[in-house]
Amino acid sequence: MLHIYLKSTVLLLLTSLTTHAWAEERLPITSLTPPIPAATAPVSAPMLTPQVARAAFTTGITAREPDSQLARVSAGQTVYYFTELVGLQGHVITHRWEKDGAFQLGLQFPVGGQRWRVHSSKMMTPNLPGTWTVTVQNDDGTTLRQDTDRKSTRLNSSHE
Repeated sequence: MLHIYLKSTVLLLLTSLTTHAWAEERLPITSLTPPIPAATAPVSAPMLTPQVARAAFTTGITAREPDSQLARVSAGQTVYYFTELVGLQGHVITHRWEKDGAFQLGLQFPVGGQRWRVHSSKMMTPNLPGTWTVTVQNDDGTTLRQDTDRKSTRLNSSHE
C-alpha cells in the first residue's frame, strides 16, 4: 500500500512541475534592451494658408453655395455675402457690413473646419441707398478680404 501511495505522490509532483513549466513558457519574454520609441510627431494634414478662398455677393444660397454672382442690386432685394474660408479652423470670422463707411451690422462665425463656408445677408430697402462694403475680419482684427457693392450700380471688388 505504501508503494501505491509513493507512486501517486511522485506522479502528482511530476504533473505539477510539468504544468508549472507550461505556464512559464507563456509568460512574456523580457529584454534587457529598451523598446524602440514610436515617432514623436503625429502625422497631420498639410497646413493651409489662412485665407478667404472665394467670396461673392449673390442673390441666394443653396446647399451652402452662392446661387449666382450679383451684378446689380435693386431696392427691396436681399443681398447675400458668401465666403469660403480655408485654413482658419478654430478662429472666429466676422462679416462687417458698412453703408457709406458707417458700421451697420457685424456677424460672427466660428470656423469649424479647414474648409468652411459661411454667408450673411442684408435686405436692401428703398431707404438704404448707398455704397455697401463687407469686410471679412479674423478674430485678431486683421482684414482678410473686403468687397463693395454699390446699390443699383455695378459691383466693385477689391482683395487685400
